[in-house]
Amino acid sequence: MVYTKHFFIRSFDHLKQAEDYIKNAGKTTIQKSEDNDHLGNLFPYLINEDKTMSKKLVSTFGIASVENAADEFSATKLNAAIERGTDVEIDLKTGKPKSLELKQLESGNRILAHHVIQSFSPEDNLSPEEIHELGRRTILELTGNEHEFVISTHVDREHIHNHILFNSTNMMDGNSYRWLKSTKRTLEKISDKHAAKAGAKIIEKSPKNSHKKYTMWQTESIYKSKIKSRLDFLLDHSSSIEDFKEKADALYLHVDFSKKWATYRLLDHPQIKNTRGRSLTKRDPEKYNLDRIETRLKENTATFTVEEVVDRYEEKENEIKNDFDYQVKIESWQVDHVTTKGIYLNVDFGVADHGQLFIGGFKIDQLENGDFNLYVKKEDIFYFMNEKNANRNKYMTGETLVKQLSLYNGTVPLKKEPVMSELNEIISAINFLADHDVSNGKQLQQLEVKLDRALHEAKNKLIELDGKIIELNQAAKDQLLGKDPDSEEIETSGDYQTIQKELASVKLSRSILNDRFEEIVGEIEAYREIRYVAEKPEEKNRPEHGVNKK
Repeated sequence: MVYTKHFFIRSFDHLKQAEDYIKNAGKTTIQKSEDNDHLGNLFPYLINEDKTMSKKLVSTFGIASVENAADEFSATKLNAAIERGTDVEIDLKTGKPKSLELKQLESGNRILAHHVIQSFSPEDNLSPEEIHELGRRTILELTGNEHEFVISTHVDREHIHNHILFNSTNMMDGNSYRWLKSTKRTLEKISDKHAAKAGAKIIEKSPKNSHKKYTMWQTESIYKSKIKSRLDFLLDHSSSIEDFKEKADALYLHVDFSKKWATYRLLDHPQIKNTRGRSLTKRDPEKYNLDRIETRLKENTATFTVEEVVDRYEEKENEIKNDFDYQVKIESWQVDHVTTKGIYLNVDFGVADHGQLFIGGFKIDQLENGDFNLYVKKEDIFYFMNEKNANRNKYMTGETLVKQLSLYNGTVPLKKEPVMSELNEIISAINFLADHDVSNGKQLQQLEVKLDRALHEAKNKLIELDGKIIELNQAAKDQLLGKDPDSEEIETSGDYQTIQKELASVKLSRSILNDRFEEIVGEIEAYREIRYVAEKPEEKNRPEHGVNKK
């Protein structure tokens, strides 16, 4: 993100921080007015000629004269107060407000305006005029074109930066702008979108100013999931308790068996407190205790080096990371702009809501014709930015994004059935054992059982998809013939085109799952035939009458 700051503009008694910043912001001396009007002090700083190339980089929105911006801000507020019939003293003789001073509206620690600073890197190679325009676009989108503002681009420092002051009072309805905890993040995302399109560099905040991404319980849940994943992997690839400990250390997992309950801690994450093994699974609290681990390891017959285990675990984690639930083709016309870190995608929510959201480069593959393949998980989170009204910005899941692309952008998604990921993971594990000459034993037997179950699930899923295709075909025919569905069980949400899109998506999913299913079944049959021949007694050791001669 381009580096941004935000300050509330209240009465001068409550603006010490903003005032101190402005005083020290440059060499320009700003004289305080006698009435200590904070807005009156701030505007001269914003439009100082030494900083703004003789005011060429100063512009306004909803303001007739930048020199009188403070008075116009005050008049807008006073006019809104008069319309509401509150906070204003009226001269009984003239019938007009007694004063246009802002002090009448400062009671209750109210927010009078918002001061936004938007800084750019010297390496951006953007002109002051371009930076000024980026600031205008950012604040117009944030405020929905409904709040007065003054923007000034300062060039007195190495990093060119915008100072933006916008009135908290809405010109259209007189309501106050609601700056929530999430608004700063909204500002940053809007700023990033416009800046990235212009080729600006992202200026990261220092760590001391950052916030934790997750709450405490979310973080602990993530740690538990990672610990459990590594323990399960170690149980399958260790031959003894000492081997287990050595490989755990290689996977950055601290193990402590010194007490009644085993404890674990991730060494490659900022985990401070140990996690007890009994808290990792409620169904079987003792599964990761020392005695159970020793019993489980006795079932393993294969041996692997530490290096092999680390490589295999990293490979497995990458497979999980790169896995997806939906594959969607994005045509070039749907992309607003491309950056070095990803793309900004145009998305529609109904007729009124149009905007963009950012998709990281690791989730897309660009095709030769300029289109993209997008790989999305259901639980992925994206941030939609409404072009006209930032108050309508929203987070959405990957599943919702796919539905919106299908509904409003004409995209037909490929849904990857979860059982495919399970099949691929099991096959990968079996191949790993085969590469190390493991052809029998408990490890392989357990994987074969899992594979049989997954294949059975895949077969049932294919039957389910067949039924869905029949239902959708019937729904499509009913739409064409103008008939109501014969069965209440048939869901016909949407028109004919919507049904056709869903039908195409289901057919594609079924085709891919069926191809993979038949491929795996063929490989298994060939594998079992080879193993049967290898285990079959040699012909010369059999009695002569047992040989079928033709």
